[in-house]
Amino acid sequence: MIKHIFLILAFVLVNVLSVQAQQNRGRKQQKNRTQNKNLRQARGLNEIDSAVYNIEDYFNKKKEEDRLQELIDHAKLLGQQDKVEEVDLNKKFHSGIRKQQGMNPNISLGGDFFIGGSSSDNEHLNSPGDYSYGNNGIFLREIELGLESALDPYTRGKTFISFTEGELAIEEAYIEILNLPLNMNLRLGIINPEFGPFNRYHDHALPQFDRPRALVSYFGNGNFGGPGVAANFLLPTILWADASSMEIATVHGSTPEIFASGSPWLMQGVGHFKNFYDVGKDSFFEFSLNTVIGRNPTGVTLNQNYIATVNSLGLMYKWIPAGRAKYRTFDWKSELFYVTYQGLSGDTSISKGFYTSMQNKLNARWWVSGRVGYNEKLFSPEQSQWDYTLALDFWQSEFVFFRLQYQYNNRLLWQELNEVIPSDHSMTLQICWAMGPHRHEAY
Repeated sequence: MIKHIFLILAFVLVNVLSVQAQQNRGRKQQKNRTQNKNLRQARGLNEIDSAVYNIEDYFNKKKEEDRLQELIDHAKLLGQQDKVEEVDLNKKFHSGIRKQQGMNPNISLGGDFFIGGSSSDNEHLNSPGDYSYGNNGIFLREIELGLESALDPYTRGKTFISFTEGELAIEEAYIEILNLPLNMNLRLGIINPEFGPFNRYHDHALPQFDRPRALVSYFGNGNFGGPGVAANFLLPTILWADASSMEIATVHGSTPEIFASGSPWLMQGVGHFKNFYDVGKDSFFEFSLNTVIGRNPTGVTLNQNYIATVNSLGLMYKWIPAGRAKYRTFDWKSELFYVTYQGLSGDTSISKGFYTSMQNKLNARWWVSGRVGYNEKLFSPEQSQWDYTLALDFWQSEFVFFRLQYQYNNRLLWQELNEVIPSDHSMTLQICWAMGPHRHEAY
């Protein structure tokens, strides 16, 4: 009995194992069939993708070829249009009228008008002369005509003609030859040579209404200059400067009080050395050493080679904040003078002087400025004067400005026959305008 039961269990176990084996084989075959099916499907998809890619690539190439042909056709059309326009222009402007107009110089016209009042009625102070441009009246100081042009790529020309109530004068008229050997520019004609911060400034461009009294006492109420030649050189940097330059000039100056001018050959030699320093991104500083030397009137009268020299040290600092130059600027200029003059006995007379001028731009239209100066009279250093100046400027535009100036002159001066030149307080209202591209540039 036990034997039969064991055989039955063995048979059942064998059948169960056989069924499981068959099921495993069936699952394995089904898995293989599924994998083969997936592989065939993937292979079919790859073939479809490849076909689609080939079709897209064909159409892209065809599109690029069509676009290229379109650009070629458009370029041919433009070329034909340019030819037609060129023929029309040549036919229309064959006279060259427009080209001739382009050769005209830049023309500018400026006016400098003022009303002056003084606490003194002295005739030397009220009449235009060595002590003032005029007081206790209404005056037209100057009408200035400016002509400027680039003559060719190497040369430019400038001419400035001054009209006053009783005189017509040429302030400057010269050509400037650029980029010569030795880093040189050359000016020939009627020139104002480089000398200190202000000598080349025209009157309308001065930071105050008048020139510093020290300059006036040596050179008069105008610039020092005349017919001559000036050579300006860019030098290798000296004394750690960012730039160094030198100008050497010879001119027939128009200052008969200090330099003889009777003969055209009585020339003065001028030397100017300048060093420029960048002080950060917003400011710079420069100094200049200046000298003018020539025969003086006493030497010519006595037929002697008596000379006079005017020497100066010029200093300048300017602050212009980056991006705000329209609203803020500070400008400081100073000059110290040492003047020698050989007199009748051959002895040398020495006189000294200085000025310092400051300008501060408050906003886009308003400036405030001040100046202090001192000088000793030529030939008579015991005579001297101090000048103190305050000015307020309103720039209506870049073409028109108004200036109100107060000045006090403390004088210890006298003329011949012991005529005393008194001290005085003065007020000046200046109205200055300009037409054309020159506007109110310094020079």
